[in-house]
Amino acid sequence: MNNNNLRKALVILFSLFLTTVILDRLIPEGIFLDGATYAAISRNMAIDKGSFWAPHYRYDWFFAEHPPLMFGLQALFFKVFGDHYLTEKIYCFVLWVVTALLIIKLWKRATSEYEDVKHSYILPVLMWTILPTVTWSYTNNILDTTMCLFDLIAVVILFPALRRGTVPLLRLLLVGVFTFCAALTKGPVGLFVFGVPVAYALVYHTKDIKKLTTSVLHSLIILAVVAVIFIGLYQFPEPKLLLDRYLDEQLFAALSGQRELTGGAMGRFALFYDILMQSLPAIVLAIVLIIVSKVLKLNTDRSKSLNKLALFFLIVGLGASLPILTSLKQRSFYIIPSLPYYIIALGLYILPIYTALTAKYRMGDKTFRIFKMSAIVAGLGLIVYLGSKVNVYGRDKEVITEVKRIGEVFPKGEPIGLCDAQHRGDFLFLAYVQRYNRMPITHKFYTAEHILVNKQWCGEGTTTLLNQMGYTPVDIGLENYDAYKRVFPLHFDFNQLNPVFPKVDTIPPSLSQLHSLPD
Repeated sequence: MNNNNLRKALVILFSLFLTTVILDRLIPEGIFLDGATYAAISRNMAIDKGSFWAPHYRYDWFFAEHPPLMFGLQALFFKVFGDHYLTEKIYCFVLWVVTALLIIKLWKRATSEYEDVKHSYILPVLMWTILPTVTWSYTNNILDTTMCLFDLIAVVILFPALRRGTVPLLRLLLVGVFTFCAALTKGPVGLFVFGVPVAYALVYHTKDIKKLTTSVLHSLIILAVVAVIFIGLYQFPEPKLLLDRYLDEQLFAALSGQRELTGGAMGRFALFYDILMQSLPAIVLAIVLIIVSKVLKLNTDRSKSLNKLALFFLIVGLGASLPILTSLKQRSFYIIPSLPYYIIALGLYILPIYTALTAKYRMGDKTFRIFKMSAIVAGLGLIVYLGSKVNVYGRDKEVITEVKRIGEVFPKGEPIGLCDAQHRGDFLFLAYVQRYNRMPITHKFYTAEHILVNKQWCGEGTTTLLNQMGYTPVDIGLENYDAYKRVFPLHFDFNQLNPVFPKVDTIPPSLSQLHSLPD
């Protein structure tokens, strides 16, 4: 009997399972608010609405909340696949697949010196994908997944050279370039890779001052590459403008606590709680395997070298997580870039158990052939099942259907007016109406031919005010929004509406510009 048949079967089985888990959540229509926003920015960039260094979201908004690399990459997908709701989801799936392949590559390089580990790479991929924040993030178009990809590429390039003990300069330059790409996706939190050489030296060369010094030099070279590229970009006005605005509006504001505070009572240290809670599925799986190995009395002794390797990846994971502590703005998906390293560390710890279990139970060649045929049939069935998910709503059905109705009724490209309160809080609608309809949304609602009013956000007196301003309601079949169309021309003399507005200073401040609009 072939000892590897069982492991091959597990690879096929878990690959089908994990792909289904991702696509089952990915294919249905609807996406998280941030993901819809990023998709709208990327689509706009693809149709030359805005540019790489001047991303455009809605109306005249220059989007500088994040660096632009993910938007530029996703814009390429829009150019290839067109403006379909599945386009950003295809991007997400490709990202998940490539990241899984990189985890496999790193795992193989980490375990290449050990015997009887063939096909064990499915273990870290399984433990990584079943983490709730991984499944959620890779189906919701989150920036952190793209940043994770670039950081992982850098580590995959760097790690084998560290193992050999010689790191060529060209390899360090490449690592620096991909680390820069991570930072250009979501800022300084992507820079942790520069510390990887030092982390390796601390585990393997603690008493060797020369090697420690060399590792520090390697880290500085990687950081220098990133700095040189950013300094070069600052010599051009467009990158300088975007990066300056990003630093002011996002990074410095987040560091000083001026952005939203999402860590709750735990503050910055909510990070460690998130790491623990999000890792629970993998931890539980590891505990189950440990218990099974004890019950079966398997020989699962770990070598010191394997323990050291697990410690190294644990330190890399911590290095990827700790920069998040600098901000009170915490989200569980912020830990996405660190999770592959935590999972590889845990996988290395239980690797002897996995190899012992799969060596104990074998699968014959005939059984394996039957299994493969069954897997093909199951795969075809899953394709049919997943195909049935296309154009089915997974979330936000009510908002999406109303946005689509608005796109059918209102002229394409025409600005739509919303009250100020909607601009400050109705973010989901704003994201979808831009993603689906490409409609400019203006808070100067009195300049628009059509106005949408959500009474949940706008005051009760809005209807009266709009009637006084020369708008009349029109029924377009919306549940949550009242639509209004202008009756009076834009430059109507509103002083004729006396005694409603007997004096200019009685007009609400947001409407004061009505009397000074250019001809």
